[in-house]
Amino acid sequence: MLTGSFDTSLGSFHLALHLTAEAGKTTVLLGESGSGKTTVLRLLAGLLQPAQGHVTLDGVTYFDSGRHISIPPQERPFGYVFQDYVLFPHLTVFENVAFGLRAQRLPRRLIVQRVGEALEKVHLSGLDQRRPAQLSGGQQQRVAIARALVLQPQLLLLDEPLSALDVQTRREVRQELRRILSQLGITTVMVTHQYLEALLFGHQIVVLEAGSILQQGNQRDLLEHPRSSYIAELVGTNFFRGFLTRRESQAICTVRVQDDGKQAIEIKATLEERQPSSNQGPREGEEVYMVVDPRSITLSLAASDSSASNVFRGEIVQILRMESAANGTMPFHDGRVRVSVMPETTTLPLIAEITEASTARLELQEGKLIYAAFKATEARAYN
Repeated sequence: MLTGSFDTSLGSFHLALHLTAEAGKTTVLLGESGSGKTTVLRLLAGLLQPAQGHVTLDGVTYFDSGRHISIPPQERPFGYVFQDYVLFPHLTVFENVAFGLRAQRLPRRLIVQRVGEALEKVHLSGLDQRRPAQLSGGQQQRVAIARALVLQPQLLLLDEPLSALDVQTRREVRQELRRILSQLGITTVMVTHQYLEALLFGHQIVVLEAGSILQQGNQRDLLEHPRSSYIAELVGTNFFRGFLTRRESQAICTVRVQDDGKQAIEIKATLEERQPSSNQGPREGEEVYMVVDPRSITLSLAASDSSASNVFRGEIVQILRMESAANGTMPFHDGRVRVSVMPETTTLPLIAEITEASTARLELQEGKLIYAAFKATEARAYN
C-alpha cells in the first residue's frame, strides 16, 4: 500500500491532498493540464519536496516532514517513466536500459542478466543493439519502461506514458501496456488526461483539480456518480448541482438548480439513496448532484403531451455528429448525433443524443428553437 500526503506551494500553485494506492494495482491520476498530476508524481519520487507531508510504501517511510525523514530519489525503490521517455539517442537499447545498473556499479554479468529479463518482459528481446532512432514510438516507450523495471522497483510511476505517441500507435500500444502492468503486479501510479486511458488502466481513479482531489473511486463510481461538470463531460452525461426543495414521495424529488445570472429552474428526479439504510438520505435544503443520460432526452418541435415531468424550451447551440473507430481504423460517423440545447431560463445546456434520422426529420440546425423533455425517472439525484 502506498500513502502520500502533501501540502505545499509552488509559486502561486497550492497542492493539498492525501493519496492512497492499492498494492499491486494501478491507480490513475486524471485531470486537466495544470491540475497537479505530474507534481504529485515528482513529490512521490522525491524530485520535489513538499513543505509538509509524508510518503510511505509497504510500511517503509521515504519522506516525513514532521520526523525530518527524506530519502534521496536515487535511493527510493521507485521506477519513473517520463512523458517524453528521455532516452539517450547515442546509446543502444541495452545501454539505455543498463544505465541505472551501471550507476550502481553492479557486476557486468548481473547487468547483462537483468537487462535481458527486463527486455523480455516488454517484448524487446533481440533489439538490444538498436538505437532509439531505429525504433518505433511504441518500442521507445517499452525501452523507457524496461529501464525503470530493470531496477526492480517496488513502485512504478508513469507520467502520460502514451501521450508522445501518434493516435494510431497509441491505440496499438494501450493493450500491450495493460498486459505488461497486469503481469508485473507492481504498485503503479499513472498520470493521464485521457478518460479512456483512466478507464482502461485504473483499478482506482483519482480526479485532480487545482491541486486537490475532486473525486476518487473505481470506474463505476465515476460513471454513475460524477461530482463535477468536468467528470460528467468526460463520461458524457448531463450534470447539475442544486438543492433538494421537495420530496414528492419516497423516490421522487424536486431539485432547484441555479447558475450565475439566471433564474433557478426546477427538475424532478429520482432520489438515489447512497447512504446507509439507517440514514434517511438528503433532507430538504441540502445540496445534491444530478445526472441525466443524453439518450433519455427527447426533442420535439412543439410542447409534448407526454408523461415527461421536465420540459424545457431552448435554442440549439451545437449539433455534433459522433465518431467511432474500431481495430485502429479511421474514425467514422456512427449515426449518433449530440444536440446541445440552451434552455431559455438557464445558461446550463442540456445535451440530447439522437439518431441522424431524427435530426433530419426534425430539420435541426443551430439557432432553431426546440423542446427538450425527460421523465423524472430518467434523472438521478444523489448526495
